[in-house]
Amino acid sequence: MKQVFTLAECNAHAACFDNIRLAAFTLAEVLITLGIIGVVAAMTMPSLIANYQKKQTVAQLKKVYSTISQAYEMSKNENGPSEDWIDTSQSINSENIKKYVQTYWLPYFKSIQECSNYGDCSYDTNAKAPNGNNSAGINLTGNSRYTIILSDGTLIAFVPFSWNEDAGVQYWGGQQKFYIDLNGAKRPNAIGKDVFLFKIYNDKVTDFCNGYSENDINSSCNKTGNGQCCSTKIMMDGWEIKNDYPW
Repeated sequence: MKQVFTLAECNAHAACFDNIRLAAFTLAEVLITLGIIGVVAAMTMPSLIANYQKKQTVAQLKKVYSTISQAYEMSKNENGPSEDWIDTSQSINSENIKKYVQTYWLPYFKSIQECSNYGDCSYDTNAKAPNGNNSAGINLTGNSRYTIILSDGTLIAFVPFSWNEDAGVQYWGGQQKFYIDLNGAKRPNAIGKDVFLFKIYNDKVTDFCNGYSENDINSSCNKTGNGQCCSTKIMMDGWEIKNDYPW
């Protein structure tokens, strides 16, 4: 019969150490186990990280959407309908847009910085389109925009005008727009990743492509599109980034 020793008796019996040696793993077995763990981790970690980033992005986007919506309602209560906020007789320039933002928006935000020139707020590049193309992206500072940074680091660019490419002119827009960067000047500065667009439409703050067809939304929010409908796609999917999203 195999002899069993207590821990106290082990020091006096060499057979105790024979039992320990029989129960131990060999170096090869340990290395194989570690290798398997490493392969499994390498396969699953990118997916876990991506899923976490997606959930974090949606949570931040939902928060800033709520923040802008609440500010809009408070401003309407004090300043009247938003269609009366813009004086179309004024020229479109940084000073008049600054006046618009400071009158109708700033009192209802907890902002820590204001930016009126290209490169302010450390944002010195265009937000890229999903395909990585800068020329298809958008400016969040300068170009007559007025930008603020909230206390949580979110950057909001107010764009109360539109651009007529055929005529080559800017005009005061019926749909006042917001360009959002969830982490300010930090990368990736890419539309659909940390940059999203909203607008005022039907007397409320809503997703940028509200009213577009599903086909147009999907054409915009994919790896070859401009990404401007990605806020709409997330909201259309129940505030979720699904597998067909260009992440």
